[in-house]
Amino acid sequence: MKKEKKIKINYVNYIKKQYVPSTSNFKTWIRFSLMKSFINHVNLIFVGQKRMRTLNSKYLKKDKSTNVLTFSYDDDGFYGDIILCPEIINREAKKYGFSPNFRWAHMIVHSMLHLQGYNHVTKRERLFMEKTEVKLLNSMNFGNPYVRS
Repeated sequence: MKKEKKIKINYVNYIKKQYVPSTSNFKTWIRFSLMKSFINHVNLIFVGQKRMRTLNSKYLKKDKSTNVLTFSYDDDGFYGDIILCPEIINREAKKYGFSPNFRWAHMIVHSMLHLQGYNHVTKRERLFMEKTEVKLLNSMNFGNPYVRS
């Protein structure tokens, strides 16, 4: 029997009146996304668009709101924050014709890969990361987020 990877997940919610998946779904998506065993603690933080814009501006020098930001706090990658904006993620699900859970799962997989050292700065890195995301999402019975009908 395969040993399940242990990971502590904290939830911090600063928003109301927006769809957010169940903690059970988040746990599943995070566990499926663990490619390396060194991550043992993740904080999921749910914020509004205004706060997301402030964080994106401060840390990435981009003066706009975004769907998700990921921060690793240990050089060895032991823990990190995934900051999510439900309003944007839910709007994107509708815009792209995805179920809300599909879009949320994609954001979690994408963020977890960042915590594990994946990046998409160069075209080669982006293609490799996207391929890995698709593989992980397929293993959870989701489709390819990069193919739109």
